[in-house]
Amino acid sequence: MSTLEVSDPRLSTVIFRRLAFLAITAFFITMNVLLWRSEFRPQGAGTTVPLAIVWERILRAPDDSDLEIFQGKKKIGHLRWAANAGETATTNAPAVDDNLQEGMVRKVGGYTIDILDGRLDLGESLKRLRFTMNTTFTTNHQWQNFNVQFAQRPMSLDILASATNETLSVTYRQGDDTTQRTITFAQLRDPKALLQAVARPIPLGLLTGGLLGGLSEAGASPELAALPALQKLSLGLQWDSRQDWLKIGSAKLRCYRLQTRLLEKHQATIYVSRVGEILRVELPNDIVLQNTRMLLL
Repeated sequence: MSTLEVSDPRLSTVIFRRLAFLAITAFFITMNVLLWRSEFRPQGAGTTVPLAIVWERILRAPDDSDLEIFQGKKKIGHLRWAANAGETATTNAPAVDDNLQEGMVRKVGGYTIDILDGRLDLGESLKRLRFTMNTTFTTNHQWQNFNVQFAQRPMSLDILASATNETLSVTYRQGDDTTQRTITFAQLRDPKALLQAVARPIPLGLLTGGLLGGLSEAGASPELAALPALQKLSLGLQWDSRQDWLKIGSAKLRCYRLQTRLLEKHQATIYVSRVGEILRVELPNDIVLQNTRMLLL
């Protein structure tokens, strides 16, 4: 007979079970190979990731990032990076759920990023520089307010920007003397007028203890030396966002890598964990911010 017939139903059942077993085994092996490739295969330059995805994870990071600041191999400071999602109030809001876990929000109404406990040790001849920052964002990641404060007795510098009013306010205090300037966003498009109005009476180089020296030309203040680049600089930075691996000792940690250019020639790189925690920041003038958890590994 040209056709193979299986007359024994028990034999047919055995063959069916074996074929099903082989199919399930092949599926299992294939899925594990694909999983291994996606999770552990080196990425090289890295696959491009939409910046909005990485930014959303940074804003929703479950833990703060404690970062030690180094210049070269010398530790010069510390800061704590904290991102939080805030609730929004509604007129028809339901009764408060007392069983809601601490730290959870019912509906996200915006985000905040704070830099807390910031300090820079600038050397024995200069007093310690302390700084804080607060920024608020809408649910679609548009910033609303930005405020950064620097303090180095008897000097302090306060910068406040408002997207609603489209203004930038700069207040510099030294003892009992106060200098204040308010600039519109339209004026920010004229860097020369901006530096003449703001940078000249405010000694930014003195406040930072020379940390901006890598951005300046020899013999020139950082503010005035940066003028040619500022005249070409757009108000928005272009970020390149990719998957990458960050080496920690002999191990590698899968992460995101964000890169941009400052003043068109200086590169800044940020490494972010898969859940949005800041792992490492590389800035010009050999400045590196390193997560304290990584230092313990």
